[in-house]
Amino acid sequence: MRHLVRVLLLFLCPALVCPLCSPAETLSLSNRSTVASFNDRGLTSVKDIDSGATVQFAADRWSLTLEDSTLRSDDVRPEIHQASGDEIDYVYQLGGYRVEAVYRIAPSWHFVAKQLRVLRAPLKEFTVHRMLPIDLDLADPVSSAYVPSTYDPQVGWDIAESRKKLPGQDYGAFLRLPQDRGVMVAIQNPYLEVDRNGQSVHIGYAPEMHWDAGWGEFASDIACVGVYKLSGRRMPREMALEWKLPPPATPDDGMDRAEIAAYTDCVRAFLIDPAPEPTSVEVGWTLNDYQIDVGTRKGVAEYKRIIETASQLGVRTLLYAPANSKLSDRTKSADSWSWEYVLWMGLGEKIRTGDWDPTKDTVPADIHDMIAYGKSRHVGLLAYVYPSIPFGQDHSWLVEGKREKFTYATLASRSFQDYLIRNLIAFQLRTGIAGYSFDYTWLNLSGSSSYAQWFGWRRVMESLRRAVPEIVIDGRQSYQMYGPWSWLSGSYPHPTGTDEQPESFTPYPDLHFDRVSADRARFVNYWYRNYQFAPAEIVPGYATHQTERSMNIPPDAETGGHPQEVRMMYTRYRPRDWDYLGFRYSFLSSIATGGWNNVVDMIPARDPEEAKHFSAADKAWIRGWLDWTRQNKEFVRHTRSILQPPAVGHVDGTSMIVGNRGYLFLFNPNYRSLPAMLHLDDTIGLTHGDTFLLRELYPNKGHILGSPGAGVWKRGDKVQLTLDGTSATVFEITPAPALSEPIVINAISDGPSSPSARLTNGTLVLTHAAGEPGSQQEIGVLLPDSSAVRKMTLNGEDVQPAQAGRYVSTKVRFAGRRFRQAQEITLSPDAEGRLHGSFLVPQEIFAQLEARKKAWPIPWTKEDYETTWLAPERLLLFIQIAEPDDAMKIAATLDGRPLALSRAYTSTRVHGPSFVGFYADLSKIAPDVQHSFRLELPHLKPGQFQGVFFDNVQPRLTQALSQ
Repeated sequence: MRHLVRVLLLFLCPALVCPLCSPAETLSLSNRSTVASFNDRGLTSVKDIDSGATVQFAADRWSLTLEDSTLRSDDVRPEIHQASGDEIDYVYQLGGYRVEAVYRIAPSWHFVAKQLRVLRAPLKEFTVHRMLPIDLDLADPVSSAYVPSTYDPQVGWDIAESRKKLPGQDYGAFLRLPQDRGVMVAIQNPYLEVDRNGQSVHIGYAPEMHWDAGWGEFASDIACVGVYKLSGRRMPREMALEWKLPPPATPDDGMDRAEIAAYTDCVRAFLIDPAPEPTSVEVGWTLNDYQIDVGTRKGVAEYKRIIETASQLGVRTLLYAPANSKLSDRTKSADSWSWEYVLWMGLGEKIRTGDWDPTKDTVPADIHDMIAYGKSRHVGLLAYVYPSIPFGQDHSWLVEGKREKFTYATLASRSFQDYLIRNLIAFQLRTGIAGYSFDYTWLNLSGSSSYAQWFGWRRVMESLRRAVPEIVIDGRQSYQMYGPWSWLSGSYPHPTGTDEQPESFTPYPDLHFDRVSADRARFVNYWYRNYQFAPAEIVPGYATHQTERSMNIPPDAETGGHPQEVRMMYTRYRPRDWDYLGFRYSFLSSIATGGWNNVVDMIPARDPEEAKHFSAADKAWIRGWLDWTRQNKEFVRHTRSILQPPAVGHVDGTSMIVGNRGYLFLFNPNYRSLPAMLHLDDTIGLTHGDTFLLRELYPNKGHILGSPGAGVWKRGDKVQLTLDGTSATVFEITPAPALSEPIVINAISDGPSSPSARLTNGTLVLTHAAGEPGSQQEIGVLLPDSSAVRKMTLNGEDVQPAQAGRYVSTKVRFAGRRFRQAQEITLSPDAEGRLHGSFLVPQEIFAQLEARKKAWPIPWTKEDYETTWLAPERLLLFIQIAEPDDAMKIAATLDGRPLALSRAYTSTRVHGPSFVGFYADLSKIAPDVQHSFRLELPHLKPGQFQGVFFDNVQPRLTQALSQ
């Protein structure tokens, strides 16, 4: 039918057919941003209208190898068809093959797309050996090029290791030309081989894939060519790993910011039915929901409490993976991890064996009831699926694993793809689930090319998404490691980029696991966004953490000599795990970097005590921020990285700005307070407007950060501020308004009344202005006009005003002793190299800890006290060392007596790779007393020792001024 329509159009419009165009004749495709010109052989130029950058091409060719035939565009003159305003087709007759090269520009694209299609072949079945869609000669000189490629730093690999250990290779090429022009040339798969030689660039891949003409036309993956102006701001070629000491200077040997933006824009253009607004997913297995048996009345009650809590937080979907003794048996699981018994809502084993058919069999009542209960609480359930399970319906699907003695279904099989597509769609329609989580997806199995398996999974995902566009698709192992063209139909790839359980990644040195997981998630999202070209719509959020599921079993005392055993706990284990002081940092981290896909993990639902004391205020805070992502979705869509990625010694952040307003999210993952500097210009996305206010949303809501000496900020200004250790800060940027009343700058509210100012007869009166005890501040007032101020009072005290036009300020010190969040003990070395210092903890800190104990009155166990993020009423002292080792020998004294130091792990069990450092519990020391402290460290690399800091302290405020 498609070709019949084309023939009719060509008959009616003969001018659109150019079988023998002369070289002088040209055709073009264009939209509001891009113009592409063509001659009788293909593409001749691409122009970016906004910047005026144009790139000329001297030659545009292609080739492909099918069976024993290599077909080349140079071997025959094509027919040229332009049957519509957005497409030009070059049709080649090469022996028994008819091949079409299709060029397109859609209305919103900033690039031209090229795709090869095999319309007819002499054989019904053939093997596609090699595709070379991009074979270009540039007319302009190429000064340099950058080839983005497979790169997985989240597992500790550099680019060379990633390319060696994974089958993926190149993602395309960025060509740099004179006059700051750039050209992006990419093809939509991660298996590319880029060969650039002078003015020529060749980009191809080797599918090694069987094709049957009965499946329809064979089409290459789409190629994209885009032109842009380079920004001159380049990224480092590789990221500094967040748990290691970064290099002294950040290199600029990687991609230009404009190159990243061009590729990301191209990926966004091909997203398949992305969610129209931000989503939220509670992940049941991070609560160890597999330990809950919903085949029992007690298990059903516990799981409904999880659903109810998720609902109260405003989470809209939940990944459902409990055990169900009525439907499945863990010992019969066919996967190497023995998780099959929780798949497909408990029916996974039966689906694999064919004992339950999604297309026709009755949904068990307990599954139907749990889905209905979730819907009654506005929470849709996601089914958990392993596509690689050895489904027994057709033995031709099955292959042996390379390293493990297990059998798998291969996604290279077209009939297996069809089976999955049919049954996934049927299961969703019959049950009414909200979507799927796919894990253990494809494993680069033997018997077929890696590309063929990748192509098969992409086909399954795209078919499912097109059939049920509204569903949530949670992506897990292992397709997150194969680049953005793998994720077009999913909601997002794997949060944290690998397994999120404690032993699966090297932790940042921090005592709170929510902060550790947040730092890891921001690091990975920096990679997704800036090295994998993921648009905001598919970058995964990650809030809180995954709870430990294993424990160490000591050697048997009677037999002795046996090594310590690690045991997976299938019975109830660690239901209590809420990080009371870390969850806010973690949620803000998720929203800042992955706010379109808010993946929520451990919540206080399984443990009755945590559920009982989970306050309405804390629930409202979480619900409010999840609602914020939907209310500000256009800003979330414009999320970009600013500053540097999370790392030792660095602060990091993101901006979400549209035009002249938006938001800044800033994080200090270090315990030491650090400066942050940014510019109010296009580096953060601020492209319009002249003057601005910076209003804090968190932690001090309503606080206005003023420009020193002016109050109001101007576009281009440099903003410098200091971030407390382990802190998150959120600002809103708005155009400075015309004022009818004075507004107070740099003052914080510490009660129900906000800081306010009143000007009467030359006297400026400020009230309810607070700051941290011991801190010095410039407190200012922005007036509606330049009325003269002769006298100024602050909280009832006379202060000295300084006026510059409409801005009046005064410098004050707030009363009390400074003891900030992550307060550091200043240490100095003695003659023998030992470090010594002193500190005083104000009584108000202990009052804060006591109040917290009343607000979170959990009956802690001995095991709970061994977990540093639990029992937050303790005053902990942390010795922070980058790249710590639990075999290190460290000694400390307090007031001349040995201080007992404990080892902290994110794993909650002794596990060397999960070690974060040494700590001590100082909850019982005397307040308002000067204490001496000494520390002996082993030999460390320069900069490895970060310092000694207090934890579990939150900032205090006072309105009293120092006299």
